[in-house]
Amino acid sequence: MDNTTLIRIVAGMMFLGMFVAYIFFLVSLSGALSKCSRASRTMEPGLVWLMLVPLVNLVVQFLVVIAVARSLGNEFRARGISNAEPEPGQSVGIAMCICSACGVVPLVNLLALPAYLVLLIIYWAKISGFSRNLDQTPTAGPGGPYMPQYSQSGIPPVQPGSGQFPPTISPLPASASRSTPTYIWILVGAVAFFFVCVPILMLIAIPTVGSLKKRANDLSALQSIRTVQQAELQYSVTYPANGFACTLAALGGDPNSGAPSAASAQILQGDLASGSKNGYIFTLTCNDKVTVSGVDRFNTYSINAVPQTVGKTGDRGFCSDQSGIIKFDPAGGINCTGTVVP
Repeated sequence: MDNTTLIRIVAGMMFLGMFVAYIFFLVSLSGALSKCSRASRTMEPGLVWLMLVPLVNLVVQFLVVIAVARSLGNEFRARGISNAEPEPGQSVGIAMCICSACGVVPLVNLLALPAYLVLLIIYWAKISGFSRNLDQTPTAGPGGPYMPQYSQSGIPPVQPGSGQFPPTISPLPASASRSTPTYIWILVGAVAFFFVCVPILMLIAIPTVGSLKKRANDLSALQSIRTVQQAELQYSVTYPANGFACTLAALGGDPNSGAPSAASAQILQGDLASGSKNGYIFTLTCNDKVTVSGVDRFNTYSINAVPQTVGKTGDRGFCSDQSGIIKFDPAGGINCTGTVVP
């Protein structure tokens, strides 16, 4: 299995894992809304799943966050649950949505997406905590709105108007009040994943990126060889008395410097005419010189391309001539024996 295949597998597994986690996140939001009475809800729980629709979710997520916050706030007030936030979780949720929307902007997404991930974890933990608060506080009983109902084994419920007092319930242990918040553990897990898995993925990806870069340079060198061949053909037609050009500079030239000439045909672009492009060095030479009326005519040429650093900017060297056949040297030199398949 090569590195490219391995990276695809790892990336696919990571995407699947994040998708499953996002599904559980939506389940938490839907569950929180379901625990609110119909009078308190400002959105039906099923509408949360619209956040799975691409692009639409960029707008829907704001509506869901606001609806969840208002629904929880209404329910807390109805049950008499004290909470520091009048609209629970809305500030963190809105910040999360803004980062999510900024994630579609190039360059900005480099900062927005990591921030979105952290805020999503915090928001998820907050909503889970609010949902647990609703579980721990009973809903409306027969004696009036949101009367406590004691269902411990062996303790009968208190009937309104009976003059009885609810039994004393033992306080929670001190360790329970000092327990670490859930979102802290989630953040610790996320940070651990980042600092453990990301470096491993980078170690796998860096060699692959280098190989892809060399492959791209290889293809660019082949295309440049073909470009020189076409330029030489055009040169020989335009300046038949000179035959083929003997330097890349003769095929290049600045269009602003004046009219084209045999010494500056202005056929090649500046980067290739300079002799260096995309990690390769190009050399053009001529042979079979014939002098006619004091003008040298060259009937053959050869064009070579070698990596600037063999094994780093490229692996193969390339050779060609007026025949149009391109050959390569697997060692990166000009001892070309293999023929490039067109």
